[in-house]
Amino acid sequence: MKPGSRHPIHMGINFIVSPTPIINRQTYLDFQNSLDQCSVEFTNAARQDSQQGHQIAITRAGPRPLQIVVVASTLQPVGQLLILATPEPGRTLEYFIQEAEHVVEAFQTTWPIPHRQIIKRDVALRDLYETTSEHAFQEIWQDQLGQTVNSLAAFDRLVLGGGLRFVMPPQRDKPAQIEVKIESYLKDSSKLFVETQFAWHEPMPPGAPFDPRERLLEANSYIENHILAFMEVTK
Repeated sequence: MKPGSRHPIHMGINFIVSPTPIINRQTYLDFQNSLDQCSVEFTNAARQDSQQGHQIAITRAGPRPLQIVVVASTLQPVGQLLILATPEPGRTLEYFIQEAEHVVEAFQTTWPIPHRQIIKRDVALRDLYETTSEHAFQEIWQDQLGQTVNSLAAFDRLVLGGGLRFVMPPQRDKPAQIEVKIESYLKDSSKLFVETQFAWHEPMPPGAPFDPRERLLEANSYIENHILAFMEVTK
């Protein structure tokens, strides 16, 4: 892996909340207006109703693509706020954090529930890294795992790519469950694909604030201080 070659390709944060937000024609329009008031630009909005629930999908095609999904389930007494971004050159994590904070503000303005409870939160960050090898899987298989090319003959097939997966359970002072995938990127075999997922399964006290900045920075800090160290140390 080349130092300093990190290139984000996906940023996302998700909240499961109770009670579920009421989605109808009025709140559909109100949410769009609230996003506009919070300076969140978008190019398309859609509302979908089904037996399973109701959904609002807000998208921005570009620049800096963004997706916002609000779900009201009829099967469970919970709702969802999902915020996703596809980074482009010049789009930093800080920019996404600020937009996520604006989206949360618009959500709370549209559905003002003082004692709302956040049941679960999760974050996903996906990055690409340049490698010094012709094939990224070579770095994983030979440099990090100390294996030989010949050992792959056991599969009796050409190996296009592969990787590592780690799952770390929550601890008393570190309540997030962490999952890390380090793989060769099939669309460009010279690059490493790294996905970092943080999930907080413990419900927050009723009325606790949304905290997109803290959650995203915690996941990013883990990447910078632990995942990158693993990829460098094990070479």
